[in-house]
Amino acid sequence: MDKFPEAFRRFEEVVDVDRIESFTQLELAFALWAGQKWHGTYLQREALAREARQRGIPAFVASGRVPYGRRTSHVAQREAATWRHEVVNVRGHSQDRYRDLKTGRFIRKP
Repeated sequence: MDKFPEAFRRFEEVVDVDRIESFTQLELAFALWAGQKWHGTYLQREALAREARQRGIPAFVASGRVPYGRRTSHVAQREAATWRHEVVNVRGHSQDRYRDLKTGRFIRKP
């Protein structure tokens, strides 16, 4: 049984939906009204978009279902390494050194 229309009717009793102009405003107002019960999952946003369209508010829910915990985020591109850390023994003592991978020579600490 779909319980979202009932929840939206209770929401409309508290908030004047006629003054809301965009889906983003509606979503923020509903999240504030619902509190911790609102998780903003794909199905909840789709149900809210359905109610918004019935009231003449243009609504678009981006992307399909995303499994919980598998949301994507931006991962920075990793630069190609130009040096490598090495531990070298010189006269029985270990020393930290850095080697330039292009020339093979030791360099100062990058």
